[in-house]
Formats: sequence, structure tokens, C-alpha cells
Amino acid sequence: MSELATNPDWAQEASTFTGGSMASSGMGAEQNRTGDAAMDNLTDRTAMVAKRLKEIYRKSVLPVEKRFRYDYFYESPFLTDVEFDSKPQVMLVGQYSVGKTSFIRYLLGRDFPGQRIGPEPTTDRFTVLLNGPEERTIPGNALSVHPELPFRGLERFGVSFLSRFEGSQLPSSVLKSITLVDTPGILSGEKQRVNRGYDFTKVVSWFAERADLIILLFDAHKLDISDELKGTIDALKGHEDKIRCILNKADQINRQQLMRVYGALLWSLGKTMSSPEVARVYVGSFWQEPLQTLDNAELFEKEEKDLMKDLAILPRQSAVRKINELVKRIRKVKTLSYIIGHLKQQMPSLVGREKKQQKLIADLPNVFRTILKKYNLSPGDFPDISNFSVKLRDVKFADFSPLKQDQIDSLERCLTQEIPKLMEELPSERDTPETLLKKMGKSSATGNVYNVPVPLRSDKFGKKEDENAANPFGFGADNEDQYWALHDSAERLFDSFQALGPEGGFLPPNVARDVLLKTGLQKEQLRQIWNLSDIDRDGLLDHHEYVVAMFLCDAVIQKGRPIPQQLPSSIVPPSKRELLNSRSGIGL
Repeated sequence: MSELATNPDWAQEASTFTGGSMASSGMGAEQNRTGDAAMDNLTDRTAMVAKRLKEIYRKSVLPVEKRFRYDYFYESPFLTDVEFDSKPQVMLVGQYSVGKTSFIRYLLGRDFPGQRIGPEPTTDRFTVLLNGPEERTIPGNALSVHPELPFRGLERFGVSFLSRFEGSQLPSSVLKSITLVDTPGILSGEKQRVNRGYDFTKVVSWFAERADLIILLFDAHKLDISDELKGTIDALKGHEDKIRCILNKADQINRQQLMRVYGALLWSLGKTMSSPEVARVYVGSFWQEPLQTLDNAELFEKEEKDLMKDLAILPRQSAVRKINELVKRIRKVKTLSYIIGHLKQQMPSLVGREKKQQKLIADLPNVFRTILKKYNLSPGDFPDISNFSVKLRDVKFADFSPLKQDQIDSLERCLTQEIPKLMEELPSERDTPETLLKKMGKSSATGNVYNVPVPLRSDKFGKKEDENAANPFGFGADNEDQYWALHDSAERLFDSFQALGPEGGFLPPNVARDVLLKTGLQKEQLRQIWNLSDIDRDGLLDHHEYVVAMFLCDAVIQKGRPIPQQLPSSIVPPSKRELLNSRSGIGL
């Protein structure tokens, strides 16, 4: 190890580096406001999308839904304004004692009102966790009529369900951004159907339609997918993109057993979920207790971080999710309109209506096929043929409303003009840095894409608990593994890095070259600085490598320091030290 690599003067030099000429002026004061500004811009953007979607729905979609009885055929109530304004929802589904309630407790970092945890079926009701100033439980009947909550549609399941539905309110930083839905453990046999007193799968389907994320939990010791669980998974059909699977309590088996259990779960899911893609399964122990065995501790830690990232970015995806759900609904409404209009058209004027109706119902597959070809529709937009035929038997085709082309044109206009125009208001990979900054405000300049404060634990994975892990001021110099002398400079330089238009988080070589040439240093000096800064040798500079390059340029220009032969350890970003160490074959 060279003396230069551990010279404390370089750490002192880095601590005084303010970002040089590339740092934006006034950034010190601005950084204190970026967190609030990011959330404000996110809220404004989501509110703007919700407002436009409400206008589109009320003007173009709702009249067609009422005309062709969408609420009856799809058992989905008409949407209200509060459903467009609601927070992202996360629903947890699984058999009893798989750790659903324990997972919620771990996510919140505390107990919540009405919590019941045990090896037996303890959660016997649907529980919605809401943010509020005081701890209390709210009965289901009161929740269903609350003017600011999107649960009015649950009234259709009756008092027997509402008596087993409750809200759990508590002050929580997590619940400020998302709403959690805990479901009863899925039982086996007749108990699932008889003892509930309501149609469990229909309630799950109602929540699934409105959820932004559906977490399906499995116990490593109970992999059998019963008929009841399969029925629940079937109720999630059409929402496969929202589903994330968790293989919980995996720390209670060894590595060989885990490999077999994981394979068996994927095999079972492949037979149950009718999706060509392999389901994403997170493996680990998702509660606050330390792992029972540390054989797979590193794997479990990475899996947990990936899952928490999925949860943390939900608020940023909320606007797009609302658009996606309305588009799916519009496509189904348009297809239903064609079906009802066609059935109405086939009915005789006076005699033989009932006989013709029975014939059309019996020949429904061919009817669907005719409508599909005639109007060039997608098979995926048609309702389930068995459920639809049951619904048709209880209505009179002669009472149907005829198809109105102007309403169909209005729906088509929503799909081809109004919603694409709304999508243009959201951030896109095609945006220039200036356009992105305009759309996202300061939220694009924070470098932090997370809005839900998810738990980050190291002690449960057998590591020494780090008191500074959640410290917003970073790590101290006494923590040699995580301390980075340029941490503050990286925050100050983020705006200037974004303004250069990074592609996928990296500055292209020609852009980085132009930036370095503007420093006025000689090409030989810049060559040395590039070799030191491009730590992973990919020919590109990410944000941290850009900060290192600017620091070295500043040290040479402003302080007259010679360019080091190798980077001092405190200057190397912690995430790249292992890479540099493995390449050099020696310690930093």
C-alpha cells in the first residue's frame, strides 16, 4: 500500500471541497428543502393526474358504464372521486400463520391497534391500516361510509362482511404514503366457504382491483396450494403485474432444503398462475427477529432490500398505476358495449324473444367470436364467458340499450388522445434534463427515488449493528468501511451532474470529456484523472465517479496538488472499494 493512499491530508482536502465551479450556487441552503420539495412535487403531480382522470371518467366513461350496466356484469361499482385520490394500497394474501401480520408489524416498526399474531388462524377479518393522529380501531360499517376513504364499494358485500372489516389507525411515517390491507388467513375445506359468512374471493378480487401491489406469502413449511388458496389466486387474474410472492420463514431450513423448497414453490405457482412469466419470489425471514440460521444471510439481506425497494417506490408509480387501471377499465367497458349492443340487435321485434335469448346464451362462444372479428377487439378484453352467461340469464335482452357510436368514439378518443396526452405530462426516458426538471421539480435533483421509509436492518442478518446506518449526515471517519470524505460534495454536485444529461445514470464519454476539458488542465493530467475516476473501467462516469473527477481537478487547479498515483481510501466511494481492491490484489 502506498503512503499516498492513506495520507490524512487528502481526507482533509476532501472535507473542504465545495464542488468547485460545477456546483450550483446556493445549494447548501437548498439541500435543506429538497426532501419536502420532492414530496410536494410528487403530490402535485399525482393530484394533477387524478384530477384529469376524474374528468375523463365522469365525461366519457361513466355514462357508458351506466348505459350498459358495467357494475352488474363485472360486479364492480362505479368509481368515485375518492378512489382516484387515494394513496397506493398494498394487500397481503396467504394461508394462516404465514407471517402476514408480522410482516406489517416489521414494516411499521411497531404494534398496531387490533393486531393479533399467533400460529393459529388469528386474523379473522380484513384490516386496513391508515395513518392518523391517534391510535384506534374503526368499525367496518363506519369505514364504508367515510367520505374521504375509498371503501364505499364494500357495502355491496353486506353486514356479514362489514362486521369482519375494520380499520386500524395509528401515526406512522410509512402510512403517510401507502395504505396496507391485512387479510384473514386462507382456511381449508368447507370452513373457507361456510364459516366466513361472505364471499371471500369476491372481496379479495375487489381489493385486488384497487391495490397497487399484492404480496402473496408462503410458509417454507407449508407449500401446499389448497383448492381454497388456488381459488383466491384465480381471483387475482388480470392483476399478475401487481403480484409479488414471498417465501417466508426460510431461515428455519438449511441451504439444501431451501433449494428444494424454492423449486417446489415455483413448480406449484406455475401450475396455479396462468402467466407465461415466472413469478417473482422473494426469499427470507420478513420480521424483526434475528435469523435462526445464517447459512443464507447474505441472500436474505439482498432479497429483503429488493422487496423493500419495490414498496418504497410505490408513491412514485402511483400516477402511472391510476392511468393503467383506468385504461384497463375503459377497454372492458368498450368491449361490454359492443357485446350488449350486438345482443340487443339480434333480438326480434315482437315474437320469440325469450327463445332467441336462450339460444344466444347457449351460443355465447360464437357470439364472442363474431363480435371480436367484427370490431377487431382483443380476446383479453372480453369478460369470463361462464360468469357472463350466468349474469345474462337474470336479465332481459329486450331491455338492453342499443349501441351508440358517439359513446364508443368518446371511449376511443380517451384511449388514443386524452390519456396519451396525460402520459406526456409524466417523466419519461426521452425527456431532456431541463424537461425532466420541469416535470418533477426538485424531486429529480434529490437523487432519492424512495418515498416510503422502509426498515433497513443489519443486525438481524448476523452483522454488527451500525449506529450510523440511518444517520442523514452519513458515516463518521471512524467507520473505515463506509466513510466517504466526498459525501457532502456528492450532494452538492448532483444538480450539475443531472444537468449534463446522464443516460441511465452514466455520463457518455464525449460529455464527460467536454466537462473535463473546460477545466483547462492539460490532456496528460486529464488522462491520469480519468484513469483514477473511472474506477470500474467501463468508459463512463456515474455520479460518484464524476464527483471524484471534479475533486481531483479542483485539487490540482485550486490547491496545486500533484495528481496521486492511486486514490486515497477515503476518496474512493464505498460501493466501489471492493472492486478496486479485487483488481489491485492488495488493500486500499
